[in-house]
Amino acid sequence: MAPAREMWIKKVNKLKFLLEKEFPELDARNMHEKMSKIAHYHYNRKNSLILGQDKKIYNFLIENSYNPYTVYRWLLLEKVPEDIRFQLKEQQISQRKAIKLSMERKRENDSELSKTIRQMGLRLVRCM
Repeated sequence: MAPAREMWIKKVNKLKFLLEKEFPELDARNMHEKMSKIAHYHYNRKNSLILGQDKKIYNFLIENSYNPYTVYRWLLLEKVPEDIRFQLKEQQISQRKAIKLSMERKRENDSELSKTIRQMGLRLVRCM
């Protein structure tokens, strides 16, 4: 395990612990959605607005020297499939490439599934 490349795992675990301590009502699924919103706000403040708990989380991240967009990328990296994570660990691909491959694979699976469901529906209608 390369220390510089894999440090994000330790950092994201530490941050999750801090966030759970500071915001106990924040669960894992909710965290991904909120981080997405906060990261895009941080990246392009002119076109968005955050309020309430999102603003508190944003301020918490900034006060603790975390870049919200980087945190969001770390959370995305946690969701990548095991084979892509292995390539990332072996430094065969970058973090950005790993996220891109994961998203492409998810879209492929979604489109294949929707195509199968549509075909099954059409067969069902024909049988009636």
